[in-house]
Amino acid sequence: MKTKKLQILTATATLFLGAAIAFAHNGVEHVMGTVAAIADTSITVTTVKHTPVTVLLEPATTYTFNDAKASLKDLKVGERVVINAKENAEHKLVGVSVRWGANSSAHADHKQ
Repeated sequence: MKTKKLQILTATATLFLGAAIAFAHNGVEHVMGTVAAIADTSITVTTVKHTPVTVLLEPATTYTFNDAKASLKDLKVGERVVINAKENAEHKLVGVSVRWGANSSAHADHKQ
């Protein structure tokens, strides 16, 4: 009987923890990999799973190189990046922030 209660308690705690993590990210997806292409309105990243992912860019998208403010023109094909993105109404990823350089991987702890 105690084992059954413990299993139920563990399952419930896991469910709440998972929901809290999902809520905390507020729908942000982390795209990590190598820049394959750069355009004025998008960045295409090849992930570690060798999957190309295109992230749209907006005027509000921020850019950071080695923890210092940067711009899209500073980014080069071949750089390793972490892009925080959200889905728009058309279910396309839109970049919130783009980070690269030696310090960017320390901030990425999620999807690749």
